[in-house]
Amino acid sequence: MATQNAILKNALIFFLFILAILAETAFSQNCQDTSCPGLKECCNRWGYCGTKGDYCGFFCFSGPCFIKGKSYGYDYNVDAGPRGKIESVITPALFDSIMSKVQNNCSAKGFYTYEAFIKAFKSFGAYKGKVAKREIAAILAHFSYGSKNFCYKEEISSEKYCSKSKKYHCEPGKKYYGRGLLQSITWNEYYGAAGKHLGLPLLKDPDLVARSPEVAFKFAMWFWNRNVRPALYLGFGEITKRVDGRECSNNWRRDGANNKVKQYIEFCTMLGVTPDQGLDCF
Repeated sequence: MATQNAILKNALIFFLFILAILAETAFSQNCQDTSCPGLKECCNRWGYCGTKGDYCGFFCFSGPCFIKGKSYGYDYNVDAGPRGKIESVITPALFDSIMSKVQNNCSAKGFYTYEAFIKAFKSFGAYKGKVAKREIAAILAHFSYGSKNFCYKEEISSEKYCSKSKKYHCEPGKKYYGRGLLQSITWNEYYGAAGKHLGLPLLKDPDLVARSPEVAFKFAMWFWNRNVRPALYLGFGEITKRVDGRECSNNWRRDGANNKVKQYIEFCTMLGVTPDQGLDCF
């Protein structure tokens, strides 16, 4: 009897082990929909997460891709062109003009304020001096697209986005879905790392991003500085991969009413600069 119990116990352990592998494999093949949970992980075009060249190199779909520079004689640099201090480029009147288009039935109507915007920007060293107007236009385009034209403070989701992180453990009952201006930022590792950098308890209180406009801007700006800004020279299309690679599929339509490229061009026009020539990402 003892031998039979031992056999059953071992069989159960083996079965659970196989289930864990299958679950992990299923997730890894689905990262184009859910993104990768690790801070240094990239999702490749076949839907797998990893950190090496097969994931973050030429076939990188989203995440901190390390694709080499490209120019081919074209102007791809989002960090080029006219520059100015953030408060002189985006004035209170211009900010109010942008936010005036937010519909009255939006949950974030009146939430994103100019004061929070400026405070968040100037809390990062890169924005205390003069900044490329193209970059500001790119940020506004991504922020607008990521929050559905500044309409929402958080995505409607029941997903926990809790991964087995050695450093940033999930808090009981907390969910780490998208909040704020870049609602593609998910998973506990991102909330934990952002909270550590910003000095905020985002692991324990992820909803803080949706309660405080200043935290919402800082959370998005932390991600932008960490994952996106180092790739500005690659063009708008390539930096889009770093925000949300799902927008770089064959179904990505530049002529859509709320398309990110369209918004980027509109914000560039608003700021009096020409957009770069690296608009697409496929």
